[in-house]
Amino acid sequence: MPVSAGSPAFDGTRTVLSIVLATLNERENLPAVLAEIRQQPLPPFEAIVVDDGSTDGTREWLRTEAVTDPRIRPIFHEGKQTTLRAQGQGIRASVGRWVVVMDADRQHPASVLPSMLAELRAGASLVVASRYVPGGTPGSRTFGRAILSRGAEWTAKLVLRDARGVSDPVSGFFAFRRDVFEPLDPEDRGYKLLLFLLVMAHGRPIREVPFRFEPRAEGASKVTSSSAFLRVFLAEVAQAKRLERRRARRSSAP
Repeated sequence: MPVSAGSPAFDGTRTVLSIVLATLNERENLPAVLAEIRQQPLPPFEAIVVDDGSTDGTREWLRTEAVTDPRIRPIFHEGKQTTLRAQGQGIRASVGRWVVVMDADRQHPASVLPSMLAELRAGASLVVASRYVPGGTPGSRTFGRAILSRGAEWTAKLVLRDARGVSDPVSGFFAFRRDVFEPLDPEDRGYKLLLFLLVMAHGRPIREVPFRFEPRAEGASKVTSSSAFLRVFLAEVAQAKRLERRRARRSSAP
């Protein structure tokens, strides 16, 4: 069972923004990520950190940090539950009317947050930080990683109608209005929550902002083997497709 340490820094009428980060052994990166977030011109926010059994001191650091900064809200989960479930858990625990999901390994620059929030203020329901719009870049990566990433994007667009309108449907960096999110099926697992949010946001304004995917500064990548990633990714695309079909049936019902 997950254990929550800390409480919302503000009540639901004051906390405007909830930032959700899923961690596994990010002691070397997480302090810098949260420091960069604090430096941005943001509305009152909470940072919900869902940790899946870190053993490198991440949890101990979070406990101490939450005492000095009540905006930091750790949730500790024993065992790895996949990124999709961890992020969903953080969203359910959040209280802000706007939610941002980003990585805790410094590959998603917090300096992009103000432009994402500007799009939400302007009426967007979902904002995707994209590596492929002008001004963005996927950064340096091996040929194999590039093929895997682009293949995942093409697969998502081929299978999901709601993924075809964005340039980066498998981005891990995005923001949305709280009323877009629907609880996920408890059986859903995977890495790409954005696939489900694109379906949930069907018919609502979706915007993209550029970002430069940064190289990992410290620690080891959590990317699993290509074959394992493909198995889980294809399963979650199928899960998102089932959600898309259910929503289509509801909208066409008399």
